[in-house]
Amino acid sequence: MLDQLKIILETRSITSLYQPIVDKHSGEIFAYEALSRGPSDSPLHSPTQLFEQARKYNLLSEIESLCREKAATGFVEQCLPGKLFINITPQSLAQAGHQEGQTLKLLSDLKLDCSQVVIELTEQFPSTDEGLLLNALKHYQKMGLSIALDDLGAGYSSLRLWSKSRPEFVKIDRHFIQDIDQDLIKQEFVRSFVEIAKSMQCKVIAEGVETQAEYRYLSKLSIDYFQGYYFCKPQARPPLKVDILPIAKESGTAGIKQPSADNLTVHTISVDAEHSVEQLANIFQDKPYINSIAVVETQRVLGLVSRSAVQGKLSRPFGRDLFSKKKASEVVMFNQPLIVDAGLSIEQVSRLVTSRARYCQEDDFVICRENQFVGIGHVIDLLKQVTELQLSQARHANPLTLLPGLVAVNDCIDQLVSSGNEFVVVHFDIDNFKPFNDVYGFAKGDQVILALGMSLQKNYSLERDTIGHIGGDDFIAIYNSKDWFEYVKNAVSCFDKMVKGFYLPQHLKSGGFSSEDRYGVSRFHPIASLSIAAVEVKSGADMDHFEISSRLSPLKHAAKSHSGNVVVINRADNYHLLVDNNLLEPMERSQ
Repeated sequence: MLDQLKIILETRSITSLYQPIVDKHSGEIFAYEALSRGPSDSPLHSPTQLFEQARKYNLLSEIESLCREKAATGFVEQCLPGKLFINITPQSLAQAGHQEGQTLKLLSDLKLDCSQVVIELTEQFPSTDEGLLLNALKHYQKMGLSIALDDLGAGYSSLRLWSKSRPEFVKIDRHFIQDIDQDLIKQEFVRSFVEIAKSMQCKVIAEGVETQAEYRYLSKLSIDYFQGYYFCKPQARPPLKVDILPIAKESGTAGIKQPSADNLTVHTISVDAEHSVEQLANIFQDKPYINSIAVVETQRVLGLVSRSAVQGKLSRPFGRDLFSKKKASEVVMFNQPLIVDAGLSIEQVSRLVTSRARYCQEDDFVICRENQFVGIGHVIDLLKQVTELQLSQARHANPLTLLPGLVAVNDCIDQLVSSGNEFVVVHFDIDNFKPFNDVYGFAKGDQVILALGMSLQKNYSLERDTIGHIGGDDFIAIYNSKDWFEYVKNAVSCFDKMVKGFYLPQHLKSGGFSSEDRYGVSRFHPIASLSIAAVEVKSGADMDHFEISSRLSPLKHAAKSHSGNVVVINRADNYHLLVDNNLLEPMERSQ
């Protein structure tokens, strides 16, 4: 192994792979983490083996130095956007071969600004003492680099180190991310990490995101960035953009209409590129209510001119003589304004504005439709509407699951009917829930309700369907998807697996438990199952949410009259009973 290490150092045969780190709000690549590999035909190809053997033979500093050089060089040569995350073990700093200032010289030679580089400290070897870790942080922070603490929650002292070192970024360990959509304990851990990070003004990265369900759940938390195979695998030549579902569609309210960006239009005044600074000054003087004017050419936006930019030029000594006759497009135009599509929801626009605010403070933005100028919007108006929307959503959301409540669900149904959509309204109710609540307590009862909510959210289309929680153990799903019954089956299967984890072993073995009812009579209550009623609404149907609710009522009663998981469907005014306590396969029977 020592000979292999020497060959790697002599031939400089380290390969750097890059994995994107995605900004939650904009969906753009925020940074790349560099991951090093040894030669493909070497037993040291694996990074674990490579660094373990380097540590064993006291060559860790030399190997990590080569890895840093390869990572930074490849990053610059490919002109990758954003920041570069470079892994380093603090033990390498303590070895005799370590040379202070080497990283700074490397960045200087490559003309890579220190602000673009994040040193990611990892506790790969648990023998490291806390003092050495803190010294490593100070070493790089003095150089002007940012620090990321890797594998939060996994290292033996990572939480204590976090509290003392105050890094700019923390990465939540993959253990807490895997299957978080199904694990209530992991959810509580991650929520706690996020709350602590917010109090410390530290950005949170969820690494190891591999499934849509994990991404969907994590999107609801105040996590700043994502990383994992769901977005992109590590590659020698990584993409400059990744395609992910817009975060605004993660709320489970696909059918609930929100105000769009074109509602934010304040004015539609624009000028062409030939207009002078003096001409724009006159427009601003005549129209004191506008802050900026778009410069357009054949309806395509070239840039934005602000009132303050014009006044700033003209108020300088000899400003009017120097600038008044010049083209505003050449002197005072900002050529990279925020441009948003008129069809975006105001939540999506808010996320774009927030994302840009980190490096560009803006008062106005441009609204376009199919790249054609529509008008100008004010950020202050956007913030007002977003606040009103959030208050409205919070007022009507269920406090336990945070899913849309009855008011929002009814609005969604009425919108779909009025737009002529064909859809299915499905009501889910938990059987034997009250006895479970009485025996196991309200806290366990809440977990059962959350389990149903998570099961439904794991099995629906983000773009087309809506999941609502209308109170207690009652949920409504509004499916625009053609394969909605597959979603129902999968949700039932998921709930079956999760709910069994809340029962005592003896109750599971018996298939339920006995308890006294309100009249003092002992009754046997089977393991919780689901009674499901569904109404198919055809395109052009003449009904509203009241009519649909009345049609659901007898279906719910019919489902409740059978044991196990039951679906009753109102299909073209004919009832069909679909029953199977195990797989829920359709077995039609006229009622």
